[in-house]
Amino acid sequence: MDLVTGSATVLYHGVYIHHPIGGYAHVVLPPGGIESNVFATGRHYWSARFVCRKIYGGNTCLSMCLHLWSRGVKVKASWELSVIDPLRGSLLPTTLYSSPPQYFVSSEDIRWDLDYVFLSDRCFWYVDDSGRLVLQITVTIVPEDDPETTIGRQIDDVPPSDMLDQLGEVLETREGADVTFSVDGELIPAHKIVLAMRSRVFKAQLYGEMKESGEQPIEISAMTADTFRALLRYIYTDSSPASSSNQQEEEEGSQDNDKQVWELLTAADRYSVERLKLICERILCKRLDVDNVADMLGLADRHHCGTLKDACIDFMNTSHRMDQVKKSQGFLQLKDSHPLLLVEVLEKSSKF
Repeated sequence: MDLVTGSATVLYHGVYIHHPIGGYAHVVLPPGGIESNVFATGRHYWSARFVCRKIYGGNTCLSMCLHLWSRGVKVKASWELSVIDPLRGSLLPTTLYSSPPQYFVSSEDIRWDLDYVFLSDRCFWYVDDSGRLVLQITVTIVPEDDPETTIGRQIDDVPPSDMLDQLGEVLETREGADVTFSVDGELIPAHKIVLAMRSRVFKAQLYGEMKESGEQPIEISAMTADTFRALLRYIYTDSSPASSSNQQEEEEGSQDNDKQVWELLTAADRYSVERLKLICERILCKRLDVDNVADMLGLADRHHCGTLKDACIDFMNTSHRMDQVKKSQGFLQLKDSHPLLLVEVLEKSSKF
């Protein structure tokens, strides 16, 4: 919708007295001030009235009231006040005042006035030789939002989904659980359909060719209860070590925390939860050092973690402490258990 504007000029003819001390200009207006002619902006009619007002320091400023004369309407509008250059007869490039959009309301007997606006003394520099100052007031009607636009914005304001929070609550409360796992001596209940949706291994184990005989609980070997719970937490809520661990710990790392991520990566690979596996790889890549890089390389090779494996090889090839790496327990074990893996490292570096 196009903006609708209207304007009027106000001719002020007053007496100006220059004070030697302070350089202030003093303006005298007729009692009641001066008022513009009524002007139209679209279907609405306005006028502006100016009065003199002294402020602190002896300055004299013009104060303006803007009146909406149209009856029984509510109008959203903004206005600008400018000075007309007496020499050129055109508006000065700088606007004295520009108001934000606001509502004007009128009725048969009430006019809506703006608060007084103080104008700087600089406008008095544009008084012509006969003592006249010409101001221009411009009123712009601001169109209301279209109903379709408003409806669209309301739709965008709907709250985010809390489905994952609800699934996390179901995991914690165990409500509706229909399968139980025995992990490291602990019984952990879960929901078959959720596990099957998120893991093709669980799907085969619970519904497919690998389906258990129906006996409960299902035994989970070679995994701690904490690791299995962390796996379930990710399956239900997408909550990973990267989102739950302290940022400083993630950056600096610790032996215990590395072990937890290591074990979770192993579980993610075992149950084919690929995104969690990649998240764990990313965390471990940031925590490589001379003491653990050989162990990490063996882990990456066993679980087909290409990202982590490449990071380990790059670290070993660029580390200035390779002698320390070769003395680590993990490196000595790697020589015995994965000699071909070290050959691969050797092919990419001459450090050995």
